[in-house]
Amino acid sequence: MTITTRANLSTLAPASGPSHASWENVRCRRWLLAPALFLLALTAAAQVPTAATKWPAQPVRFVVPFPAGSAPDVLIRFVGVKLSNKWGQAVVIDNKPGGSGVIGMNTILSGPSDGSTFGFVQGSAISVAPSTIKGVSYDFDRDFVPVTLAAVAPFVLAVPADSPYKTLGEFVAAAKARPQGMEVADNGRGTAPHLASALLGLQSGTQFLEVHYPGGAQAMQATLGGQTKMMVETYNVVAGNVQGGRLRVLASMSDRVEPGLDQFPLAKDTVSGAVAFGWFAVIAKKGIDASILARLNRDMGEALLLPDVIAKSRELGTYPRPGTPEQLARYIEADRKTWQGVLDKLNIKPE
Repeated sequence: MTITTRANLSTLAPASGPSHASWENVRCRRWLLAPALFLLALTAAAQVPTAATKWPAQPVRFVVPFPAGSAPDVLIRFVGVKLSNKWGQAVVIDNKPGGSGVIGMNTILSGPSDGSTFGFVQGSAISVAPSTIKGVSYDFDRDFVPVTLAAVAPFVLAVPADSPYKTLGEFVAAAKARPQGMEVADNGRGTAPHLASALLGLQSGTQFLEVHYPGGAQAMQATLGGQTKMMVETYNVVAGNVQGGRLRVLASMSDRVEPGLDQFPLAKDTVSGAVAFGWFAVIAKKGIDASILARLNRDMGEALLLPDVIAKSRELGTYPRPGTPEQLARYIEADRKTWQGVLDKLNIKPE
């Protein structure tokens, strides 16, 4: 067997072909052309479009587990206009309310993973619902991928305007003196406001009498009517009655002072660890192209931080906090740990 090497390439010249010298010239030209051809191939490869450069080539749907007109629905619709203008594609908001977000999560899971469908979902559907609702079949880590945290909505602690308690410290002291004697209203057992109230009780070493209502409107009426001493809700829900002088906010459960809530003390300054939000995130079904996720993360983050989006978000009682998928994954892990601890203390099981 003859092994061809650079040393014996000259022997491959045909007997009746060019002379040895001219064959050497051909061979040299080939060696000189090789780098140029290689660079040409690299340039052509670099010009092959990625999934992200072609995306979106069709309308993009956001599944929203909230009713139309709710604060998160209004926010994603407002942001959707910005994205539609940027992409040159329609952004469709698909409301799938009910089941504490489970219906929406299942809708996302049943959809395609081709970059045409995403979720704009509440945190409780990820961190709480699987531990409180029997029959939840999805597993976030197995079935979904994080895109970005979108916004948070801190809970506030509101009392009737004529309440004798002027500070959270006074309210907690009264609750310690009367275990199970201070009624706190929320919008349902196992809901985020209920768990925020329970977290406040656990962190302060008090025992509130948790009173569960079918919704925020009923909890509001009970507090306004004096049937309950305090209610836990996001500020946008109570703002009208606060501004109208019928309710008073003792504290915000945010982790920092937010514009529009800066007149309220932080609950954590009185009760360590008393931090609780409603929060909303953009997620996708697992299997989607990574370059599309990176593009959506970037575009969504830029849109959420536009001045008019920030202003609209503030009107809704929400505060944009976009970040990386990795940051959202860590946030979810910490959120699950917090609320699972509260659920275990309350002995709340799936039902």
